[in-house]
Amino acid sequence: MIDKILWACDNSEDAGYALQYAEYFAKSLNAEIVGLYVIPDYYEVPVLEDFPTEELDLLAEWIKETESKESDRLSGIADKANEKGISFSSRISQGAPHSEIIKTAEEVKADLIVIGKGRADDKAILGATALKILRRSPVPVLIAKKAEDEIGIKRLLVPTDIFNIDSRDLRFALDFSELSGAEIFSLNIVEIGDRKFPPEVVERLRGNAYSKLTQQINEAGMADKVTTVVNTAKNALLGIVDFIQEKNIDLVVMNTYGGEKFRRTEFIGSVAERVVQESPCAVITVMPSEK
Repeated sequence: MIDKILWACDNSEDAGYALQYAEYFAKSLNAEIVGLYVIPDYYEVPVLEDFPTEELDLLAEWIKETESKESDRLSGIADKANEKGISFSSRISQGAPHSEIIKTAEEVKADLIVIGKGRADDKAILGATALKILRRSPVPVLIAKKAEDEIGIKRLLVPTDIFNIDSRDLRFALDFSELSGAEIFSLNIVEIGDRKFPPEVVERLRGNAYSKLTQQINEAGMADKVTTVVNTAKNALLGIVDFIQEKNIDLVVMNTYGGEKFRRTEFIGSVAERVVQESPCAVITVMPSEK
């Protein structure tokens, strides 16, 4: 399932959190890590045409020095990873970071991209690079969060709609569970908004959704592998985050968008984006297949 992991490194605290997850997956699944550092391609900036030659030479020298310095640093990280029994190789490229990360993942045939959210000092905001990768990557993407304790993934959550049970995110979670023994929860949220429904109506809505979800899980042959849960909440985001906290979920795996229709490229649904931002645990996003 996961044989090769691309870890995107930018020297930030966030990237350090991401490395912890990359090493956890690599060690748990006997996978290889490819560490990538991207030097921004300033030569693509149009105003550089007006720069004096001397300043362009200084920029070129800076790029060369940066490449050498980052190569040495990645070599040091590789040595430490090898001491832990993890295969680690490194690459340095130049260009737009999100494009280079996605391109490199495809070149090395990575099964998972592991990155920080890009805003370590603001837990509720995704950095521009992380958001672009989430929107465009055909490879599953793990957005790391700071781990308060040693990383251990025993409980997986797959937020689910009742129309697309046998989906790519759940299959990804099942594959990981088979190797790790992690418990999987398939969660559907019945959104009731601010409406003051009578309790018996809310329970009827929840019960109907649970029956449909359980039937779908049974028909897909997953009844012995997945625990189905249906909760009610004001909206899907609040219901998902509450469940993560209630059950001490270690990892969320979810499609970048829900529903039955295939969406345009460079799209991430509002629920997926907000879950990535606000989830207290790491999140893997998976782009749905076209069918």
